[in-house]
Amino acid sequence: MLVMKFGGTSVTNPQSVAAINTLVQREIKRKPILVVSALSGITDLLVKLSHSILAHEQDTLIEQIKDKHTLWINTIFADNESEKLAAHNTIASYLTQLKNLLHSHNFVNQLQLHDSVVSFGEMMSSHLISKYLSSKGSLAQQVSATECIITTKHFGGADFIDAATKKHCKKTVLPIVEKNIVPVITGFIGATQSGETTILGRGGSDYSAAIIGYALNSEEIQIWTDVNGVYSADPRVISDAKLIPQLSYQEAAELAMFGAKVLHPRTIQPAVKTGIPVRVLNTFNIENCGTLIEHNADNDHGLVKSVTWKKSAPLINIYSANMFLSKGFLQKIFAVLANKNISVNMLSASEVSVSVTLDNIGKLDEALVELNKFAKTDYIEGFGTVSLVGEKIMSTPRIMQDLFDIFDSSNIGVQMLSYSASNINISMIVPSDKINEVVPILHRKFIN
Repeated sequence: MLVMKFGGTSVTNPQSVAAINTLVQREIKRKPILVVSALSGITDLLVKLSHSILAHEQDTLIEQIKDKHTLWINTIFADNESEKLAAHNTIASYLTQLKNLLHSHNFVNQLQLHDSVVSFGEMMSSHLISKYLSSKGSLAQQVSATECIITTKHFGGADFIDAATKKHCKKTVLPIVEKNIVPVITGFIGATQSGETTILGRGGSDYSAAIIGYALNSEEIQIWTDVNGVYSADPRVISDAKLIPQLSYQEAAELAMFGAKVLHPRTIQPAVKTGIPVRVLNTFNIENCGTLIEHNADNDHGLVKSVTWKKSAPLINIYSANMFLSKGFLQKIFAVLANKNISVNMLSASEVSVSVTLDNIGKLDEALVELNKFAKTDYIEGFGTVSLVGEKIMSTPRIMQDLFDIFDSSNIGVQMLSYSASNINISMIVPSDKINEVVPILHRKFIN
């Protein structure tokens, strides 16, 4: 079995929608299982809708959602009046359900309502894609991930429950595959064990594909997007960025965490468990080989594979004389941060101080109040991260010397430096307004 995930641009653009059909027919012997995102822009509209309380605002947003789907139907089914009419009727039915949902009193809190509202994007797109494939001769069937991905009750960003998801995937998806029908599964969403709709977080359709691939022990997971694969830097910024043919799971995870936008940070996790290869491909260039991600990636393409960055990396410096020779101080700090839903990317520590960069600021003000009860803190903005990633990065004796020579000659101060625990990532905290200046220099030095 082959799991193929198609993102928002892939299911929206007529060229890439046609490519989906070509790919399905090409891979039919491998028993493809599709996972699809909502049409481009729909999730944003649904998020606004979930927070809207004014009737006229809700009506406007629903009309915009309808218009985007109407355009898709009229374009994709332009020569098929029966399919066009049926699709319009189904979308109208979904939108009626959506309106009724907004006035429902069956939700414990707003976040639970939010998850149910935004799930409609994938429900509508999966229906349309399944009908399109069937109209082109590939038997396809819509499948709601609420029937196969079983999650925790963490509304807004749930995690899948391993055993229950495996059981439901095999029960729901396998019988369809065995009938030589292509399942078209909603990305991004799942359901609790009691049937409440949840979402896996923004970008969660990648995660959905990895979960389904893991649960069904597929031979490969393909992430189809609008770029040729993973690059040595963001090609929109670095014009001569190179396509990376292969990455290890660890390299891909580091890239995701430190700024690369191709993969959702959690996507790799389920695949790693059973060693399923993940391939990143371009729906607009289906003959391209893309980037293959697996355990033992080829490292013949340079010691540094990518330069990645984040423009914003808020920094907290924490000082306390009580740290000296004390036990449990770091534990106290991280307990506060975890309790306030704050995640950390980088850490540097001395005997009396700790510096951390924040990936998610959560309840920052409350956290600072708690930390100031046993330490002095400085919260600093205006910095970002620049990272070099590659499994053989530490086998270059001069890499640190070269790095500091570059920063010195560019007159850019490094606020903090960190090695990843896996020794495949060197990250530096630098002023945000200097990132665009230093990244091209680093790319030329270590990759070109």
